[in-house]
Amino acid sequence: MKSQIFESRKKSQSGMNAAVLVAILAALIIIYIIFLPSNERLELVDNESDFGGSGEDEDDILLEDKEIIMQVIGQDEIEHDFPSVNLYTSTEAEKLREENSVYVKNGLFDEQSKQIDFKVKDPDNTKNILLSFEAKKRKGRLIIVLNDYEIYNNKVEKVNVDPIKISNDYIGEDNQLSLSVSGVGAAFWSTNEYLLENFKITADITDTSTREAEIKFVLSEGEAGNIEKSELRFVPDCQPANVGLLTILINRNEIYSSVPDCGIARPLEFAPMYLLRGENKLTFSTERGRYLIDQIKITNDLEEQPSYTYFFELENDELEDIEDEQKKVNLTFYFVDDKEDKEAEIVINGMRSLSMRFHDAAVWSRIIPADFLEAGSNSLKIIPEERMEVRKLQLTLEDD
Repeated sequence: MKSQIFESRKKSQSGMNAAVLVAILAALIIIYIIFLPSNERLELVDNESDFGGSGEDEDDILLEDKEIIMQVIGQDEIEHDFPSVNLYTSTEAEKLREENSVYVKNGLFDEQSKQIDFKVKDPDNTKNILLSFEAKKRKGRLIIVLNDYEIYNNKVEKVNVDPIKISNDYIGEDNQLSLSVSGVGAAFWSTNEYLLENFKITADITDTSTREAEIKFVLSEGEAGNIEKSELRFVPDCQPANVGLLTILINRNEIYSSVPDCGIARPLEFAPMYLLRGENKLTFSTERGRYLIDQIKITNDLEEQPSYTYFFELENDELEDIEDEQKKVNLTFYFVDDKEDKEAEIVINGMRSLSMRFHDAAVWSRIIPADFLEAGSNSLKIIPEERMEVRKLQLTLEDD
């Protein structure tokens, strides 16, 4: 008898433990769903059929698209005005290296040479490179080697030496100048030597960073995707005899390279395909002279209001079921937010339309009337009147 009572209590306790475990799991699942972002909760609801076996069969989905941003543009053209830009080059004399004094000598038992390193940031735009010094002491032949090229090997006859011109062919970004003096030969008791003061390496350096100017601007998706015609307009202020070619690029695509008529407005049409959604770059550059580019403007003529067109198929028997009210075609929008206004005109097969106008909801659904539909190919055109972020668009064939 006691054994039966014990077994009964054991079964009861086991059942209670299982019930408590189920309750805890259910509570955890509910809490998890509550804290999910709203779009993921909607996705979970959409996928309910995967777990519960209810909802439409995948074969009944006539059309589906996801992650769509439907843009609205309320004007025929959009202008982008930009500030003026200056293009010019400046050349200045600069010291590449300077030493107060340099001493070299060569004797039978005593030899001293000198190495001087210097850098050139932009060899291509460094011209008129000169080496100058005053020879306070001078005996023997002074030998100067630059980057393994001998540039001087002579006796210096006076204190003020004419500047030694250095060829650009010998110059790189990193350079080494070596100075030495010739040997004494048979006069072994003597020493050849040079004391050079005010030792300088100078050059004319052209700053090319101001030859080019870049303007950045942004196009929305709606504008970039609906441009019919694009035009750049600018006024160049310049002196024709003193300037080189003016080159204009849009996103690395050359749209102009010529010497413009100075002081006259220049309209320039270019391919809309060069413009991108998001950031774009407009670049002006020249190789010579000075330009002031003024009144810079890009004008984009737009096509008709942006629309989004889809196609779907209906079999003859499916259309008959719809007309007999056994089936229905349901159009559903799942939006990212439930706050913003949603307005659009929905055109079926180019003639019949539905109007979407609502607020404070994340889902909009309508049944498409049977007389809007045709057997075979059908079109669905959405013309937004407000910008809409659509998480999912779905057209389904369902039982009525």
